[in-house]
Amino acid sequence: MGEDTKTKVQESQEEGRQEMWRSIEIVGSVEKWALTVVVGDELNFIPPLNFAMVDNGVFRSGFPHSANFSFLQTLNLRSIIYLCPEPYPEANTEFLKSNEIRLFQFGIEGYK
Repeated sequence: MGEDTKTKVQESQEEGRQEMWRSIEIVGSVEKWALTVVVGDELNFIPPLNFAMVDNGVFRSGFPHSANFSFLQTLNLRSIIYLCPEPYPEANTEFLKSNEIRLFQFGIEGYK
């Protein structure tokens, strides 16, 4: 896919047309819905599911996976509030420690 796409871009540029083509390479996955994607030489930052800004500097999201860590680092988080009763996973705990993010857990039993 990568070579074919690059060839099409070169042909389009030679003909004087301006077209936008990108080759996308999936380099790993954590869960079926959380992928780390590389476009060219760029690492794309992938937010967790249901990510949104609540207010300036306050965000909410579904549970983050390791594919989301690069994105989360860009937010300069200081704290995370975790509302699930289950223990926080070790990989996530290590991410928090390495980025000096405090975890507050309030184990709330919830139903959809």
